[in-house]
Amino acid sequence: MLHHLHTLYHPISMQEAHARLQEQHAYPIYGNGAYLSRLPYSVRRHIEAVVDLSALTPSDWRLNEHRLEVGSAITAARARSISSDVAAVIDAELPHTLQNTLTLGDLLMECPQDSLILAMLQGFGARVITVEHDENAAIDMPRWCALSLEERRRLAVLGLIVSDYAANWRFAPYKISRTPSDAPIVGAVGFAFHGEPDPGAFSVLVGVLEHPVRYYDGIRSTRHDYKGSAEYRTAMAPIAHEEAIRRARQLAHSN
Repeated sequence: MLHHLHTLYHPISMQEAHARLQEQHAYPIYGNGAYLSRLPYSVRRHIEAVVDLSALTPSDWRLNEHRLEVGSAITAARARSISSDVAAVIDAELPHTLQNTLTLGDLLMECPQDSLILAMLQGFGARVITVEHDENAAIDMPRWCALSLEERRRLAVLGLIVSDYAANWRFAPYKISRTPSDAPIVGAVGFAFHGEPDPGAFSVLVGVLEHPVRYYDGIRSTRHDYKGSAEYRTAMAPIAHEEAIRRARQLAHSN
């Protein structure tokens, strides 16, 4: 519940939207605002205003040669049409009911620590474009995830760009969780290349550090909570890495 929400803004320009987002306790939405209810109560109880950007931001995607652009108001259900690999990652993270309401902008605002979708975006080099950061100053995913919620909520997100999106890269998710529908304790998105020269496979992990991170030998977890100790997460990291890559290679070899 948003007990202190009392104002809903519908800005008519991005300049107005930017100004509204600088107000204290104002948060952007890029559709139905599905992410707001997923925020911690300690944050939700202070939300006083919502700035609806859905009419000002793109709600589709387009691929021009190797350049992929995805609008911040696109729903997860719509984003599934980018490719079967993208659909598989979305399905591994979100139930179908939430796919119809959660937008890319929602996900970028919430920035869940264990998001396989964010791991996928980091893996293929996505960058965030905002009103304040054009393409030349676009924010890469590691830097975006390192921003605090307070910093993120002040930015009006237009969408993502992937400058070198190659169909030859195949990717696949894998997660270690209590049940198939649960968020991962440790998870990974593996990437493998179909063709020559092969640059080598890799994976991006979640559930090991505070944010998605590319796997490297000897990685040690700093996470410890009721789901799993740091020692357990450290032990599971190479397993998730290897299985995600195995699945990605299987897709690449099937081309």
